[in-house]
Amino acid sequence: MELSCFKGIIKCFSLLSFFIFFNSGVISGQSPDTLWTKTFGGSNIDIAHDVQLTSDGGFVFTGYTRSFGATSGRNAWLVKTDPYGNMQWQNTFGGNSDDEGHAVQQTSDGGYIIAGLTNSFGAGLKDMFMVKTDSLGNQQWMKTFGGANDDEAYSVLQTSDGGYLLAGVSSSFAVGGRDVFLVKTDASGNFSWQKNLGGLSSDGAWDIKHTSDGGYILAGWTFSHGPGSLGNAWLVKTDSLGNQLWHQAFGGTGVDRAYSVQQTTDGGYILAGYTSSFGAGLDDMLLIKTDNLGNQQWMKTFGGTGRDYGYSVQQTSEDGFIITGYTLSYGAGSDDVYLVKTDSDGNLEWFKTYGGSSSDVGYAVRETQDGGCIIAGHTLSYGADVHDAWLIRLDYVIPVELTSFTASVSGNDVTLNWSTVSERNNKGFEVHRLTGDNNLNSQDWEMIGFVPGIGTTSEYQLYKFSDLNIKPGTYSYRLIQIDFDGSSKYYNLPETIEIAFPNNFELSQNYPNPFNPSTIISWQSPVDGWQKLTVFDVLGNEIATLVNEFRPAGRYEIEFSASEIYSGVYFFELRTEKFSKVRKMLLLR
Repeated sequence: MELSCFKGIIKCFSLLSFFIFFNSGVISGQSPDTLWTKTFGGSNIDIAHDVQLTSDGGFVFTGYTRSFGATSGRNAWLVKTDPYGNMQWQNTFGGNSDDEGHAVQQTSDGGYIIAGLTNSFGAGLKDMFMVKTDSLGNQQWMKTFGGANDDEAYSVLQTSDGGYLLAGVSSSFAVGGRDVFLVKTDASGNFSWQKNLGGLSSDGAWDIKHTSDGGYILAGWTFSHGPGSLGNAWLVKTDSLGNQLWHQAFGGTGVDRAYSVQQTTDGGYILAGYTSSFGAGLDDMLLIKTDNLGNQQWMKTFGGTGRDYGYSVQQTSEDGFIITGYTLSYGAGSDDVYLVKTDSDGNLEWFKTYGGSSSDVGYAVRETQDGGCIIAGHTLSYGADVHDAWLIRLDYVIPVELTSFTASVSGNDVTLNWSTVSERNNKGFEVHRLTGDNNLNSQDWEMIGFVPGIGTTSEYQLYKFSDLNIKPGTYSYRLIQIDFDGSSKYYNLPETIEIAFPNNFELSQNYPNPFNPSTIISWQSPVDGWQKLTVFDVLGNEIATLVNEFRPAGRYEIEFSASEIYSGVYFFELRTEKFSKVRKMLLLR
C-alpha cells in the first residue's frame, strides 16, 4: 500500500528551529554541524529502527507505524527520502496484527529488502518477516519463517549469490530457551537453509555483517556462555554456510548486551551495546574492540550516573568509531539521543545529545559519503503527535584544529603548550588535571584553569598554561575546547607527567645575579612543612617576605622585584623547621 505525502503527515523542522531546541539542552562534546532534522509520523506511534544510504544520495529507513497502514496495530514501514530528508514515498506492510521492520538494505537491483517480525502471518506466535520491494517501495514478495513459538529477525544481508540471510532469535527451534536463528534464502526469498547457534539457555542475535573471508559476524546476547548469570554480550563468527567457527562472551556479573557489530579495517571487530557490569552508572554505553579471533583488545564505557545505551556502531573513514543510542545521564529530557565519537583506540573525542523534555532515542547511525552521518530513531519531544520517526543529518566539520599539545616540567611547575592552525567559534580551553595513574575515562578530572580562545581565525595560534607548585606525583592533563554554542572536544596530553620528590633541602643561587630589576629565587624541600623566604639588607633589616606559609614537599621558585630599592648587596634566607640557609645577591642599577 503506497501513501502519498500530505500536510500533517510530516513535521519538518528548519535549521533555525534545530538550533533553538538543541542548544537549550546540556550539550557536551565537539559535534559535527547539523545540516537538518526531520520527523515523520501521524497521530499515533511511529518508529524508525534502521536507516541506510541509497545509491541516489538519499536515505531509506524502516521501522513500524501505527499512524498509517491497514490496521490499528503496528505495520512494518518503509520510507524513502531525498538527500535533504524530504519524503519521496512511503509504504506499509502487514496484516491484522502487529508487524515491524527492524532492518533494511538496498538490493543490487535498486529495490529494498526489509527484515523484522510479524504477528499477522506465519506458523506461530511471532515469525521472521521478510519483504522485498522494487525501487519505489512496492511489494514484490513477502516471506515468513518460524515455528509454533516466537521467531524474530533483527538483521538482514544480501549475499553474494543474490539471496538473503536473516539473523535473529528463535524459540521454535532452540536447543535451549532461545537460540540465534539464521535463515538463508535464494534471490526470490525461497528457503535454502537454517542454522541455530547457542547453548542450553537463552541466546540471540541483534546484528549480522559480512566478513572479508566470505563468512559472517554476529552480535547479540548469551545466557549459555560467559561469567554472568544475567547474560553477557556475545560475538559469534561463522563460515559462509552459517557454521560456527568460534564465539566469545564479554562482560561481568551484571547485564551486558551487544546490539551492533562491524569488521574493522585491521581484520578485527567492533561491537557496541550496554553494560551494568562496568562503568559509572546504572548501565553504560559499551564499546569493545577485538582481534580477528574475537579476543578482546580493549573495552570502553561511556555515560554518567544514569542509564546509557549504545544501539549502533560504525567505523568511520578516519578509523575512529561513532556510536548512537540514548542517555539518561545527560541532555535535556528523560532520555535523549546520545552520539559518541571516539578515536581508533576507543578514547572519547566528543559526545553530544539531541532531544527535548520527553523520550528521544537513536537506533541507527551511518557515516555519509561526505564524512558526516545520519541518525535514525524516534522522538516524543517533537513531531506531529506521540512518538515520531526521527532523522538527524550531521556534517563533519572540525571547528578547532589542534596541531600540537606538549608539556615541560621545571621543579614543581608544569607548563602546557598547544597550538591551532584554524579556529571557528572557539570560546576557549578548559585545562583539566588528573592525579595518579587513573584511567583517562575517570570521573576524577579537576578543572584547574581556563584559557580564552580567539573565536574565529585561519591564522596559527599559540597557547600556554602553567600549573604551579604542584605536589610530587604522577599527573595527566587534558584540554576541553569549548565553542560559544556550548559544544566541546577533548584533547589528552599524550604522556603522563612525573613530579619527583627532592631528596634534600636546597636554596639555590638567584638568577640572574647581579640583577636589575628582578631575579628568580628557587629552592626545594624533601618534606611538607612551614617555609619562610625573606630578603634582608646588609644591616639585617627585612626588605621583603616572599613566602611565609605551609607548603608540601617539592621544588619552588619565585620572582623577586627590586624596582623600589637601591643598588647594593642583599641577602635572602630560607628557613624551615629543619633547615636554614642564607645566600647573597647583588642589585645593580
